[in-house]
Amino acid sequence: MHLPLDIFLALRYLRPKRTFISVISLLSILGPLLGVAILIIVSSVMAGFDRDIRTGIMNMSAHLTFYPLGEGGCFKDPQELIEQLESECAAQGLHAAPVIEGTALIQLRQSVYPKVVRGILPEREKLVTKIQENFYEKRPPLEEGEAAIGRRLAMMMNLKLGDEFLIHSPAHLTENISWTDDGKVEVHEPDEFYLPEQCQVANFYSMGISDYDDNVIVLHLDQAAQLFGLDWGSATSIQAVVDDPMNIAGLTEMLRAKHPECQVVNWQERNQMLFNTLQSEKNLMTFLMAFIVLVASFTIAATLITVVVQKTREIGIMKAVGVSSFTIGRIFLLQGLIIGVIGTALGTTVGLLVMHYRDAIARLLSRVMGVEVFPAELYHLTSIPALTTAGDLMRIILMSLGICVFAALVPAIYASATTPATSLRSEN
Repeated sequence: MHLPLDIFLALRYLRPKRTFISVISLLSILGPLLGVAILIIVSSVMAGFDRDIRTGIMNMSAHLTFYPLGEGGCFKDPQELIEQLESECAAQGLHAAPVIEGTALIQLRQSVYPKVVRGILPEREKLVTKIQENFYEKRPPLEEGEAAIGRRLAMMMNLKLGDEFLIHSPAHLTENISWTDDGKVEVHEPDEFYLPEQCQVANFYSMGISDYDDNVIVLHLDQAAQLFGLDWGSATSIQAVVDDPMNIAGLTEMLRAKHPECQVVNWQERNQMLFNTLQSEKNLMTFLMAFIVLVASFTIAATLITVVVQKTREIGIMKAVGVSSFTIGRIFLLQGLIIGVIGTALGTTVGLLVMHYRDAIARLLSRVMGVEVFPAELYHLTSIPALTTAGDLMRIILMSLGICVFAALVPAIYASATTPATSLRSEN
């Protein structure tokens, strides 16, 4: 097959006479290969982080949380407020549920663990969060004496379905201790004998967020009320969801004005620090990716300039026999494009393979290095996230090819501007 002159020479200059491919060409291909692979890995992981953390938060937590501002720290009759909120915000599709949350001590034999206890009303909770959809066992809703715990927490505590554990409420443990006006501690004889709540593991769940899976014990609302010394039917907060959680700021302000007796917090405000951290990491990754692109461009430009210098005599001869400067410049632009296509294709393959086997690679690195590569407690997720969209992939590929051609522009201009006399004289 006869190739056009510029394509033939572009391929010929990438391969020396005695070997299949030159070291210089390999190094130039390595630039876009590594650049594209790292761009795919970083962009996929960061997009996955944002998606998985938001999804986990939205599945476990509500869009709006109402806290009582009055004395007592709880709503005595949350159902009345729930009906009022659902009536006021029917157009926004608001649904609400009572919740009791607090810190408690989980005792298993002689071991004690501080955890968060969350009391729910199962028939209302399913309207607000997806925690019951993530239960492993398909069985009737939680009843008093039953608990659902995170799968990771069950593994850490060696708990199985049907196992029992005790829950100690700090409120009961400290109710016979008080401080005097002068700062001294007084211990009183308890009026009644205190017994911890006994619970049986009825279900496991996994939300994919380590903060929840490792720390939250789900009970029935009435048992949580008994545990924390509250009246049955009361709630420490009311949680609600709406149809459009992304545009919740205006609704939050409206509800604050209508209900001054409550503190209203939306999901964006509650997780502001976490989202700011994610944004800072994205900005850092953008800087690192820009640096990688710069290095890849420099590698390709340096490689092609080396080729121009090596082929100075041939360039001069071509110009002497009538080959136009435009054609010579096009030869080196085609070289940049060929390098870009090969490097981008290999980099895309490597990046997608790494993303597909990311958890296996992380486990292997953890064993080799002797440290946890992706600690769930630090990154909040129980597995490495990944979200590679067709749009992101296409942008990376087009950007890589454009950079490779742009990097070849300098040697192309240099080669096309060289005169035959100068080329032949420099060779002598």
